[in-house]
Amino acid sequence: MDRGEGVWLWDTQGRRYLDGVGALEAMAVGHGRVELVEVAAQQMRKLAFLDVFRYASQPAIELADTLLRIGPSNMARAVFTPGGSEAVEVALKLAFQYHYLRGEPQRRKVICRQGAYHGVTFGAMNCDGRYYSTRTDIYLGEMRFGEVALGPATGPGWGKGARHTAGAEEFRRKVLEIGPQHVAAIIVDPVATASAVAAPPPEDLRKLRALCDEFGILLIADEVIAGFARSGRMFASQRYDVQPDFLTLSKALSSGYIPIGATLVSRKVIDVFNGASAADNVFTHGHTYGGHPVACAVALENIRILEREGLAERAEEIGAYFQRGLESLSHHASFVDARGVGLLRGLELVGGDDKAGRFGSARAACLWMRKRLRDLGLITLTVHPGTVFLLAPPLIIEKSEIDALIDILDRGLDELDRALAG
Repeated sequence: MDRGEGVWLWDTQGRRYLDGVGALEAMAVGHGRVELVEVAAQQMRKLAFLDVFRYASQPAIELADTLLRIGPSNMARAVFTPGGSEAVEVALKLAFQYHYLRGEPQRRKVICRQGAYHGVTFGAMNCDGRYYSTRTDIYLGEMRFGEVALGPATGPGWGKGARHTAGAEEFRRKVLEIGPQHVAAIIVDPVATASAVAAPPPEDLRKLRALCDEFGILLIADEVIAGFARSGRMFASQRYDVQPDFLTLSKALSSGYIPIGATLVSRKVIDVFNGASAADNVFTHGHTYGGHPVACAVALENIRILEREGLAERAEEIGAYFQRGLESLSHHASFVDARGVGLLRGLELVGGDDKAGRFGSARAACLWMRKRLRDLGLITLTVHPGTVFLLAPPLIIEKSEIDALIDILDRGLDELDRALAG
């Protein structure tokens, strides 16, 4: 790829593509926002970098304050990281230390959803819910503390996405199987994005919060993908009126213009640290590029754009229009379901290996489809179990551009239907 503008990308041969996945779900405010470029340049001229272990920059302090202002009201601290996997690492380490400080060091298990993906660092890999394209078995060996709540989800309000993931009832069963006294945390993406964009009903996250409260377990809401207006709210957990103990963030924190991540930490967790002995209450963790002044300055300006342009409200409105467009494709034989929230949508195709025809498997058919859509001018990707297309265009997308996206999908599905029938 050579350049981008708005929702569009051009490759080095001059071919144009609609960025249907928002540059890996990060691109909230659109490609080519000069404001972000100028802010980065200004900050570089003023203070490009510093020792972030011992000193803070004004942009980092302002960004921390801003995140606490716009985040759930129970949050008390922000820990900055270079990206999303590292933000998950922070939450996991703090969860273990929280229980250690409370006299329960045996709480070492972390439970995730079936089909979940939370990152590629060693702790985050432990929170892999058997995601279809990862191979954590190669790397982790016996170094495992993660457990998977297996689906399908059985609670009320779930749609077809329930087949690919787990819900609150399945988490409860897993907690009781392990023993609550051994469980440190439950980690979930509120929209279950990697898990087939399963789009849990609102009450599912509330039930998970209640489950955690019942057994003294910490709730980690991983909003690396769902956060910053994409769900139709600034954060998806706010959409469901749930306050997690940790909120992990990255991607659209800077709209991908510069690498940055953050973990918001609740007052409940901070209070335990404040009440512990001086020998144990220090969080001995950090990243060379955590709280990078240029990254923080860009993230601040990105949040100003999100708020000034009302992109959360816009995602809700345009997302409903997008959903209707996706549902208009239901006449295709390969169509299974369309679901999601805001401008975070999943399109499930084929329906099973028995319907994959000459491709041999539904996953192979969808891989062919992803490449064919690219040839037709649409960038997208597939998530667990390899048959769900993730659609997360920049939040500035216009209805006419949604129409263009649906038109490409329509033409692609015509070809897929013929290929499956043949």
